[in-house]
Amino acid sequence: MIIDTLSIIACLIIVLLTATSLFANPFIRRIQQKGYVDPQLVDEQHLPNVTVLVLANNNAQALDAHLPLLLTQDYPADYEVVVVGEQSDLHVETVIKQFAQNKHLYATYIPPRSLFMSKKKLAVALGVKAAHFDWVLLLDSNCHPVSDTWLKSMASHMDPDANLVIGYSNYDQDTKSYYRFDRLRNDCYLLRCAQRSIAYRANGVNIAFRKSEFIENDGYRGNLHLVNGEYDFIVNKYARPDSARIAIEPDAWVREETPTPKTWHDRNICYASVRKCLQRSFGIKALFNIDLTMMHLNYTLLLLSIVASAILHNWLVLAVASLALILTLVLRTMAAKKVYQQFGEHIASWKTVFYELYIVCHSLATNIRYTKSDKRDFTTHKL
Repeated sequence: MIIDTLSIIACLIIVLLTATSLFANPFIRRIQQKGYVDPQLVDEQHLPNVTVLVLANNNAQALDAHLPLLLTQDYPADYEVVVVGEQSDLHVETVIKQFAQNKHLYATYIPPRSLFMSKKKLAVALGVKAAHFDWVLLLDSNCHPVSDTWLKSMASHMDPDANLVIGYSNYDQDTKSYYRFDRLRNDCYLLRCAQRSIAYRANGVNIAFRKSEFIENDGYRGNLHLVNGEYDFIVNKYARPDSARIAIEPDAWVREETPTPKTWHDRNICYASVRKCLQRSFGIKALFNIDLTMMHLNYTLLLLSIVASAILHNWLVLAVASLALILTLVLRTMAAKKVYQQFGEHIASWKTVFYELYIVCHSLATNIRYTKSDKRDFTTHKL
């Protein structure tokens, strides 16, 4: 076997690109819980009073299933659960009446029609005004905490210097694994961003914020006309440097009911409309695109090198490229598996590579759907 200069240069390029692509991976940049305290060891005397704000969203069945989990939280300080429903929704009213004797439960209602304002944002605004406590923990009715110490875990991060607490949430475990993979991968960007600099947005439905700041800064003023983004805009508008805390310990997790394929696709399309109005988008979008570009560039170079070196009988380059490809597949799979385990996601690790390669196709399909959609569906201003 002849080792020439060109072969050595090709091998160095392969090694360098492979190493770079492995680090350009959100699963490698793992999120560590800083200052984690076991719920059983939390200093209960310093826990704040909290309002849990639940958006009924005309989903009485989910509210009936999940409300008991919220009303029976093991929380030593005072807390309330404020449910915001829609007037004339008799099913939601019936569910609320079933638990009317519970001292933690309160309810308020929005009108069946709301002109020039998103119903969900109106529900949040009315719920915040009805809250008796400064810390407000926002949830949808189709979500449920995985532990009876969920509230305690979230509240343990509500220190005097914080104004946001972002908890981990994902779909139920019987949801398609790609849906959960996609959500977890995005969380790796968003939670790390919130931890290291300024929070960008919320990928889930498990956030806490301060009532005083929300009211003082006119709530959703500036994006009231957008139908979606009620969680995203709270984080994006009120985040300050080092003001957000992340709660990723298992007791702080929230699970969302399995979405239908249409619901899942609609959520992605709606985000395509919301992200245009979010601040500080450039950095996190650039990192996301760099990671994908490096991954695809690495796979392309390795496959081309293997094919070309096999044709030219350049066994050195063939060996290096083949080894680099194997290491890429193994190390990317191992990195993802550790994150799956960290967040309790039962996703087959062998699927990771296929899911990562599918991201571009999924993003392209979402952009096409958004381009073809009626843009009036994303705003309350229909004229």
